[in-house]
Amino acid sequence: MFLFEDVTVDNFCRARIAGRGVDVARQPMAPAQLDNAEIPRIPLLLRGEGAESILSPLDRRSETYRHLAAAHRSPQPPVRQPILTLPNVLTFVRLVMVPVTLVLWELQWQFAPITAAIVFIAAALTDWLDGYLARRLKLATVFGAFLDPVADKIMVCTTLILLTTSPPAPVTPSAMVVPVALMICRELTMSALREWAAASGGAAHKAVKVNSLGKWKTALQMVSMSTLLVLRQPAADLARWLPGCMSGPPVLRGLTWAAFALLWGATALALWSLAIYMSNPGMKSE
Repeated sequence: MFLFEDVTVDNFCRARIAGRGVDVARQPMAPAQLDNAEIPRIPLLLRGEGAESILSPLDRRSETYRHLAAAHRSPQPPVRQPILTLPNVLTFVRLVMVPVTLVLWELQWQFAPITAAIVFIAAALTDWLDGYLARRLKLATVFGAFLDPVADKIMVCTTLILLTTSPPAPVTPSAMVVPVALMICRELTMSALREWAAASGGAAHKAVKVNSLGKWKTALQMVSMSTLLVLRQPAADLARWLPGCMSGPPVLRGLTWAAFALLWGATALALWSLAIYMSNPGMKSE
């Protein structure tokens, strides 16, 4: 698009006439030349391309012209997507489970630990189910793509902090600090990285898509955290519910240490996957 100044009575024009690359700034033009001079025209309102007189009353620098040009480029209004789809409702339910877990954690009730573990396991299942339904039923939305990882991180980080305050014996709170801190820092870094990549688009946006290491990290994380939550229930209760071969104190201690080792494994995979995301060529190219 070319910019033109008003033609004054002295017949000076500072335009490039007829797109021929001839600079006529400060060169006098006869009245007949002004009347017949033509400039390229951007098609507006679905009209065909052509030429308009240089004396056109439409100022190409005006807001109106720019808005009309933008309307021609994007004639279709954006499609509105529903918010309360089934996958999004499951994601909302997962968010609601976070305060429920907090209440159960502080509740002085014999079966509060195992109930909190059941709530967390149910939330972890909805994490898988909402993604499956969104793909299967073709109900994926932009809002759901934003809310799902947010709900996951809120649920996981909250539960990790709670486990740090009161892990099952013989694991101590000080032993939980390092893996939990590393895990939460990784999640915050990935959130910031994905937000930046979404704004950048292109190769950066593709570079932060979930890889196989991230999926394995999530699987180990959910298994280890669920096991640690279950093992917070008093051993006497677990002895009544578990088979005889698994109800002895040595076995329960071994399960606790195994779950703690899985948490460290999930932490290692989390850091490894973050390093892969950061070293992706798509990230370097931005």
